[in-house]
Amino acid sequence: MSHPRFHPRVLFTKNFSVTSAQIRALEDSPYEVWASHSDPHHGMLAAAPHTLTEPRGLLGDDYVAWLLGTCAERGFDLVLPGKERERLASHRDTFAAQGTRLIVPADEATQRHLERKDEFLRGWNTDILPIPRWTTFQNVAEFDAACAHLREEGVRLCMKPARGIYASGFRVLLERPDLTSFLRGELYQLSVQSARELLAAGELPVMLLMHTLEGAERSIDCVAWEGRLIRAVVRRKGAHGQVIEDRPDLVEAAARIAQHYALSGIFNFQTKDQAGTAHMLEINARASGGLRYSMAAGVNFARLLLDAATGRLDWDALPPVETGLTVAEEKGVRAWRA
Repeated sequence: MSHPRFHPRVLFTKNFSVTSAQIRALEDSPYEVWASHSDPHHGMLAAAPHTLTEPRGLLGDDYVAWLLGTCAERGFDLVLPGKERERLASHRDTFAAQGTRLIVPADEATQRHLERKDEFLRGWNTDILPIPRWTTFQNVAEFDAACAHLREEGVRLCMKPARGIYASGFRVLLERPDLTSFLRGELYQLSVQSARELLAAGELPVMLLMHTLEGAERSIDCVAWEGRLIRAVVRRKGAHGQVIEDRPDLVEAAARIAQHYALSGIFNFQTKDQAGTAHMLEINARASGGLRYSMAAGVNFARLLLDAATGRLDWDALPPVETGLTVAEEKGVRAWRA
């Protein structure tokens, strides 16, 4: 049953550590903020004024059932799930029937489509942004054929799993081993011969082989509601921090992405330049690990999202994005007694 109150009760469920920044940004907001996680020492719980511990090991429908029961017991008005958010999207009506609004970025099929980078690239509208040449492989023979198909003079190839986060499995391929790169600690480079040996070692998931784009890399953090973009922050990555840029073309791309996929929530897309033109790499239907950088531009992503969901958002008075900033993250530590 619902528990109406002046301050809506909001739950952030188990998620990546960047969620801590979203929670802290809701201090002094008109929301009663809770966080849950299976690790009682996780930063999400340290950031939240109210917490609860999730049971370990729950997956799929078991996790859905636990969350439904918890929402009914605790009277949560809104839930922003991290764990099992794809599966939970198919249960929004069940949560709504007991008075809880589940905020997920899209329906289950759309979220899974965006996660499968091969499916996403195959269905991408290149009228929004171009994409690099690419193909897939699942064994060494297909890898060799893919290399022969994509190889061009002056263009390096790269590979990565069709499903993955935070550059897991990503490598730029070198035609021959490069000792200098190795000694410099270039972790994301691999010779073609070493790649062949590695790929022959076991069963492979679907892998992407792509042209490596050598220009500037950008990450665009966005928040939208029901397919309408609220705000987007464009940050160009560099060796010593990131620059918040004024890029109306990429903000327009963000608006078209939000509309096309009917997104509601915080999402991110990655681009890289080739010959001065931004190319789409991937869309993530979740907050990026670098969201803190974009928050420094004056955009409180979680507050804007919650205000949109509760009808509090003034679409005609959105906060400006402060561009021209160089931002860098400062590391910190927490301490507690066991």
